[in-house]
Amino acid sequence: MLLPRSQGGESESVMIDYEKKRQQLDRDGFCLLEGVIDDGMIERLREVTDRVIARQEAAHFERQRAQGSLIRATEDPFMARLIAYRPILQALAGLGFPDPKWGSGFIISKPPKSPPLFWHQDARFWDDPISYTPRTIQCFLMIYLVGTTRHNGCLRLIPGSHLKRHRLHDALPDAHEDDLSRAADTAHLAFQRAESEVDVPVKAGDVVMGGARLLHAAHGNNSDQRRTNITLWYYPDYANLPESIRAYLADSDWPADWQAHNGDLLERLRPVYAGDAAPIRLNRRPGAELR
Repeated sequence: MLLPRSQGGESESVMIDYEKKRQQLDRDGFCLLEGVIDDGMIERLREVTDRVIARQEAAHFERQRAQGSLIRATEDPFMARLIAYRPILQALAGLGFPDPKWGSGFIISKPPKSPPLFWHQDARFWDDPISYTPRTIQCFLMIYLVGTTRHNGCLRLIPGSHLKRHRLHDALPDAHEDDLSRAADTAHLAFQRAESEVDVPVKAGDVVMGGARLLHAAHGNNSDQRRTNITLWYYPDYANLPESIRAYLADSDWPADWQAHNGDLLERLRPVYAGDAAPIRLNRRPGAELR
């Protein structure tokens, strides 16, 4: 299916083959959606993220040296407009996800001359058999506000690692371990080159979509300029997830002030569950079923 690429709600002559993108997402665990965010929105997001980053205390950046920053999107109300941004939702619909739900989001901004981001995967539901299928349970949308290359910290990932075991699955500590976030030892395996890794350079306004199970990292920012992306987490096929997962997700309330301020805009993206299933146990480590 060929659909026009959307720019701020206006169609361009450039077409995205969403069928091929969906095939790549299922097979490789990621796909690149070019030019989804228009120039006006990118400029506004630069202003917003610069303002939010400037409010953080120095200790935040020391704790998050590998990420650069890890600031919740809910710190600024403008982010609701990005979460519900029509071109993003159109792209998800083009991929076969017409009714996604949103979970969380972060401003991740690597300052100049900063270390790499460690290898990790973000999946949480490895106890359920669905985690060993090609279906995308939870996905990140990485929205880059500047062009990226290996020099300034582009994404790197291991295609297919959402479905096939890699030696990193058994060698890495918990992805949220403090020493990794502080980049206390960049000689650690988590920061090194890995077998089958590929770089994903992008232009400002591109969106990288990837499943939470995918092993990914980022190069260090060796440039003299800040490299910022906004990572939004969606559940693209929420209605068809196992009940225990939906029960877990619906039990994770958004901040009350955020919901009150943005309810009308975000209500259709809010995960809800009315059944009586018990929430699934959180498990971040894949089991033996991942071969």
